Amino acid sequence: MKKLLTVFFCLALAACGGGHNPDKDNLSKALQVGDSSYYDLGSGKGLMSEGISAVSAGANFEITFTLNDGGSLSLHTFANSSLQSGFTVTFTRIGNVLQVHADAQGEVQDWSSLFAAVDASTTLTFNLDIHNNERPAHVLIWNGAKASDMDHTNTVYNSAEDSLDLNYDAAPGNGSGRAWGFTATNAQLLNARLSSPQDGH
Repeated sequence: MKKLLTVFFCLALAACGGGHNPDKDNLSKALQVGDSSYYDLGSGKGLMSEGISAVSAGANFEITFTLNDGGSLSLHTFANSSLQSGFTVTFTRIGNVLQVHADAQGEVQDWSSLFAAVDASTTLTFNLDIHNNERPAHVLIWNGAKASDMDHTNTVYNSAEDSLDLNYDAAPGNGSGRAWGFTATNAQLLNARLSSPQDGH
């Protein structure tokens, strides 16, 4: 009888405190990219460990990356944990030309013409404001590291001002989640940073 009690006691300890802890395992698998950490989802996808404050909010995303010829990097914002159902901006290199497309709620827009002056063969840094608390989202993109003098007058793209020039009514839509991350295909993400919106109107 004493042996049976000892066995049951050991099993109880293993189940309660000494067993497998999947949350701890997930934390130990977090990888680092620049100032942020992410979880590897496979197939070049990374889910950033820090979530966005709310679905109906604005946020700034600063990314630094390089693209091999034919490669692309997608920034997923306001997405679910699978990086779906969000507001995605994709940068693709064709020679020295940078193509830029946005995708939200099933609509895809081509913003490439506004990035004609960018050399896609170099290391690229962009700051993206996604104001998901507006319908549709208000999007502003600056070329370069975040700086105090960045405002709506010196963007590469501003959906409130450039959409009509590109034959769109506005940005494509909104994201429906609090996660963000990336998909890199023949590309290298060097840094990713989440902060409050640069243009806080």
